[in-house]
Amino acid sequence: MRVYLLVFIAIIFGIETASCQDFIVKNNDEVLRGTIKGTDYFSVLISANDETDMVLPAKDIKNFFWNGNTYLSKGFATGKNLEYRFVKVLALGKVNLYAFGGEKLMPVQKQKRVRFSPSIGIGAGTGGYSGMGLGGGVSIGGGRNMPERPAGAPVIRYFIEKPGAGPLQEIPIKAITDESKKAEVKTILLQKLGDKPSVKEQVEATTSLNTKEVTELVDAYNKPLF
Repeated sequence: MRVYLLVFIAIIFGIETASCQDFIVKNNDEVLRGTIKGTDYFSVLISANDETDMVLPAKDIKNFFWNGNTYLSKGFATGKNLEYRFVKVLALGKVNLYAFGGEKLMPVQKQKRVRFSPSIGIGAGTGGYSGMGLGGGVSIGGGRNMPERPAGAPVIRYFIEKPGAGPLQEIPIKAITDESKKAEVKTILLQKLGDKPSVKEQVEATTSLNTKEVTELVDAYNKPLF
């Protein structure tokens, strides 16, 4: 009986461990499991099966799960080009809210071969886990040739989208949103969330308009009526 109990505990522990493991979903739907060591939002560094370090660019990835957070690959317009970046999901549903920046790749300790998986295709969804909506008009910066950013993590920027109602749009919120930006934030929220009366009232009444509050407003909008 004791042996069976130990086996049962081992199975449960194994399931919990697997469910918490980091993973990456490539464009060809291949799932790569291991330990993710960092992302600079242009690439992600993973120790595949905890053995081989690989740096994978955003253009080859659909999404990845790391530290309890989901990151999606989204297209951003940079001049005449479309370049892919990772965004952290803050809210997902009829309206999506994302964060970009604030982290960096952990440098590889040992010189190892860096492999890049080929891009098989680009999903054409509308903001879900398999979709990569195009962010026309949103500019992040110039191109990249190196897998790591310069020293210092980038400033966090936030983006909101309502799939089927226009491209990805930057929303100037912070932990403490600048007073000079609050009117713009409120206008954007009313455009995206204003067709739900209860949420519209909350937007009109709020004064903080910080990251936490805006995330809660988007979550409230995404909740079903019944």
